[in-house]
Amino acid sequence: KKLVEDLLLLAKMDRAPEMVLNPTSLDDLLISMKPQLQMLAGERKVVYDITAEVHARIDVDAMKQVVLNLFSNAVQHTDMSLGVIKVGLGVEQGMAVLDVGDNGPGMEKEHLDRIFERFYRGDTSRTRRSGGAGLGLSITESIVHSHQGHIEVKSELGKGSVFTVQLPLI
Repeated sequence: KKLVEDLLLLAKMDRAPEMVLNPTSLDDLLISMKPQLQMLAGERKVVYDITAEVHARIDVDAMKQVVLNLFSNAVQHTDMSLGVIKVGLGVEQGMAVLDVGDNGPGMEKEHLDRIFERFYRGDTSRTRRSGGAGLGLSITESIVHSHQGHIEVKSELGKGSVFTVQLPLI
């Protein structure tokens, strides 16, 4: 069912995203999501570094999905009790910058160029265990692009990964 829903969402995003962009406080959005993120994290430590008064034109529900997709990936790829997930929000060069990072196993460089492709699952042994069809990051990228934003990933084996979303400020 989840796979079908994700495929339908991607098909809609391909046509013309029906985003309703409104001026929104990204810091308030993240703060409101803290209880849900902590529940998803379980025993993992979650560290927040949120700059106040960061505003962008966003579709609130779509941006929540971006945060949840990135956070869920961090949860899946970190140790249940030793995992640390960092959620950051700041401003750099006229852009709102949202980071979601973890201290998981990281990814090999050859996977980084393909991580946002549909159905791409980097480490098959890990993804087989944690599930997923390889659509979450593709959906996330589509949503970010529909906000005139950019998403990238930096990862180092043995040290974790950081996904960075940049959105135009208002």
